[in-house]
Amino acid sequence: MKRILIPALAALAAAACSSGPEGWSVEGTVAGGQGRKMAIEGFNAGRWYTVDSVEIGRDGAFRYQAAAPAAVAEVLRLNLDGRTLYFPVDSVDAITVKADTAAFGTDYELSGTPAAEKILAIDRMIARSVADNGNEGALADSVLKAQLNDIAIADSTCIAAYYIVNKTIAGRPLYDLSRRRDLGVVGAVAQRFADMRPDDARTQWLTHIYLTARQLNNPAAATPVSLEAQESGLIDIVRYDNRGQRCSLAEIAAKGHPVLLNFINYDAESSPAYNVLLAELQRETPGLEIYQIAFDENEVEWKQKADNLPWTTVWNSPMDGVEVLMKYNVGALPLTYVIGADGIIRERVADPARLRAALRAAL
Repeated sequence: MKRILIPALAALAAAACSSGPEGWSVEGTVAGGQGRKMAIEGFNAGRWYTVDSVEIGRDGAFRYQAAAPAAVAEVLRLNLDGRTLYFPVDSVDAITVKADTAAFGTDYELSGTPAAEKILAIDRMIARSVADNGNEGALADSVLKAQLNDIAIADSTCIAAYYIVNKTIAGRPLYDLSRRRDLGVVGAVAQRFADMRPDDARTQWLTHIYLTARQLNNPAAATPVSLEAQESGLIDIVRYDNRGQRCSLAEIAAKGHPVLLNFINYDAESSPAYNVLLAELQRETPGLEIYQIAFDENEVEWKQKADNLPWTTVWNSPMDGVEVLMKYNVGALPLTYVIGADGIIRERVADPARLRAALRAAL
């Protein structure tokens, strides 16, 4: 099937002619590009359009200043004679590019924000796979895909995840929506946008391409799928805790007590406060069980952080991949499912402010 990219907001085009406060900027050098012009491009309804252009000076330097802050985080690109270089912007970000005309878009430096560094890292990973395996090999590179999946699932800003699932190699989509695993990752990203950016135009677009592809992959399905649908039944998770003990979610849920199934990354800035909330709920709720599955990169550091937690905490290693996140429709971390004493999932809770009420409703 033909892949259509997520649209950008048309407001980006208006930024260049707004009379409001100055917004984001991109500057840097392009060796060998003296006197040439680059187009700055964005998305609109699946196609690239020109936002503005910038001329490279005699010393190879260029600078572009948007006339207004970016309304949403977005990935734009520089186009030099048909070759493109991608960079993210949000609000008043200042991005710096260092490139040359000989390898424009394939060998370059990008800095200024954590998002820019992440986009650069993603492109370098893909470029290495293409260099080692060729275009076809890179599209089928399971190690590359696993690494990108981890980045997409752990991305709290949405922008890297958005960039990854729309990446192409030689004009072909890296994420093939006819493949179940690829579709699952796109669905997880769509869910993240629905949870974190419900008013973002890309949320509707991601949801559309995900649900459309799911229906095409399963024509016999008579009922449309909704991202808001709750899980109908508990799916077992078996992992090992920080003491090396095998822990089964199904076995814990069968004890006849309410359970909170929590997906988390201890390295995330919000995690300490979230764990404080879980501790409060456990003290307030007699018999409450918590099954917490962590998606940290480093096992040793995870064990150290998990050591003093008064509930079951298990580690999802890189070898385990993101399958459990797809099964439980997890788009952003942290996220918690409330499971009743009967072992039935009662509610999926993305907003921690609603967790206490959701737990009380399930008792």
